[in-house]
Amino acid sequence: MTGDREPQAGADPDVGGPTAPGATAPRSRPAPRTVVLGVSVVVGTLLLLWGADRLARWAAESLLARDVQQATGVAERPSVQVRGLVFLLQAVQGRYDDVEVTLSEVSSGPMSVDRVEARLSGVHVSFHDLLVQEPGPVWIERSVGEAFLGYDDLNRYLQVTGRPVEIGAAPGEEVRLTGTVDLLGQSVSASALAQLSPESGALSIAPTALDTETELAPASRLLLGQRFSLRVPLDPLPFGQELTAIEGAEDGLVVRAEGTDVVLRP
Repeated sequence: MTGDREPQAGADPDVGGPTAPGATAPRSRPAPRTVVLGVSVVVGTLLLLWGADRLARWAAESLLARDVQQATGVAERPSVQVRGLVFLLQAVQGRYDDVEVTLSEVSSGPMSVDRVEARLSGVHVSFHDLLVQEPGPVWIERSVGEAFLGYDDLNRYLQVTGRPVEIGAAPGEEVRLTGTVDLLGQSVSASALAQLSPESGALSIAPTALDTETELAPASRLLLGQRFSLRVPLDPLPFGQELTAIEGAEDGLVVRAEGTDVVLRP
């Protein structure tokens, strides 16, 4: 009977007929145009996110630079770099994990600091201020910084404040003091090696060895040591920093400092 005819050898029973029980239907492949469209959408989205991230980073760095400039009064716009791979999340949260700031010529009264470099952690700037680019208070959880104070600026401060002493470089970690002071009606020229140390947010300079051209009585030598002992407030240091170390260099002093829970107000 024709209905009982077996398929001929070499013929495919699935071609042109229903799928055999238990067999899997062949999957259709996406058209090349669909693949290209999908890849284009993904690449375009990534480019938009990258562009938005870069734009937000630039806006945050610009706003922070203005915040720091207004808070410190420096003439030159500070250099600000916000670190981190994914920036948009930091911007929306209003908290930046890692910020580097560099300032030049930071002054307060007669005291001037040549350069300040700081690493700030946990810098809080509201997302609203970022959008409108309006400077406002900035809260900094922690700061670690280094400042360079040139001998020229330091000696200018000592002169303005009536200290008859100049400071300069010396071998090792000490500095050299020279000057002419009035001791009990007698003008005495002297030089001294002095140690540097931080003291309650100020620079402490204490002589360790005095050298004079004339012999002095013990009382006069004690008074001379007091005249050569100096305490210099370092008010220009921004970010409310606490001094941790001071070192003498060839052209000035290197000051290291830290701070916590600092608020900058423009």
